[in-house]
Amino acid sequence: MSASPLTHRVSRHMIVVATIVGVLCLGPSVRGECSVLSNQLTIHSTEHGTADDFQRQQHDTVPIDTLNGRLRRDEFTYAGWQRYTFLGRTPLRETEIDPIPTIALAAGYAGFAYGLHVIQANAWWADSRGPFHVVEDIEYAKGLDKGGHFFAAHTMSTLLGDMLMECGFNKEEATLLGGGMGLAYMTYVEVEDGFATKWGFSPSDAIANSVGVGFYVAQHYVPWLENLTPRWSYVPAQWTGARPINERPATFIDDYNSTTFWLAMDVERLLPNGAADIWPDWLMVSVGYGIRNYAVVDGSGGPQPVNGKFLIGLDYNWLKIIPEARFGFFNYVRFFLNRVRLPGPTLEISSEGTRFGLLYPFAIVIPF
Repeated sequence: MSASPLTHRVSRHMIVVATIVGVLCLGPSVRGECSVLSNQLTIHSTEHGTADDFQRQQHDTVPIDTLNGRLRRDEFTYAGWQRYTFLGRTPLRETEIDPIPTIALAAGYAGFAYGLHVIQANAWWADSRGPFHVVEDIEYAKGLDKGGHFFAAHTMSTLLGDMLMECGFNKEEATLLGGGMGLAYMTYVEVEDGFATKWGFSPSDAIANSVGVGFYVAQHYVPWLENLTPRWSYVPAQWTGARPINERPATFIDDYNSTTFWLAMDVERLLPNGAADIWPDWLMVSVGYGIRNYAVVDGSGGPQPVNGKFLIGLDYNWLKIIPEARFGFFNYVRFFLNRVRLPGPTLEISSEGTRFGLLYPFAIVIPF
């Protein structure tokens, strides 16, 4: 099996993540903005919190739903930090489905899946149908492709779950349904690959998808796991002094020489009390994995060996750096920025040696 067709697998899933918000949340966002405006209240009671909560809420800049059965702000958090739905609200305590956004979400999900099926059938599955077969590709892109499947599955499930909360599902049901919808779509694509003679069903892809969804659901039931957040970074290889893909055309989605997947740790919450008091709450630590020389050929046309690199570096908690705003959707974007890792001090370990980058992946390095 050639490497080129395989590049489309994680690409298709990442395309879904990149476009599903606009396709599916149009209906909920239009209806919900009106709802948020109608529910901006001034708190005059301490019924749902302490006096300190009362003072904080009086000066809060974010609309709070207090009398319509929604969770309190301190009940809707992620790793101890305020969490947001698309419109800056908290989800309902008990499921009460709102027909308009629910129909919009269902229609958008079905229409998007069908439209993508047509595109995939014409571009990748046409004239290549055959018996279902399995092709294991765990070594593809030195394993980085599986990180892409994990990240795409986790991110897609998160987006779907958050949209379901806007539809009126409570947090638990939205989490389970969002994870199920994310896994259903990604499994469907893998099964279709199994009937394509050029590709094949990849067990490791399916496992990575399932682990990504499973981690999303597990974070709901085991809050400690919220201290670990999947992150993604992308800087074109030619900007950093690395060798870009030259064996085939590349996009930012399957340009693995320019991509790193991370797991960010909220260190302040992981340290014991004494140490946590002196650790900056905006400073995180991330561990990551990337590769070099994927799909790179030399002057004679021969492929270069692909090298993996393990990374550990300082990272940033954007919820503590970017101020909270009055606009609900802005706060959701602010929350979702915690899935992106920007350049920062990083220790890199690979077969080429160990070096410290001041602004990884840029080539400002101190070799060891």
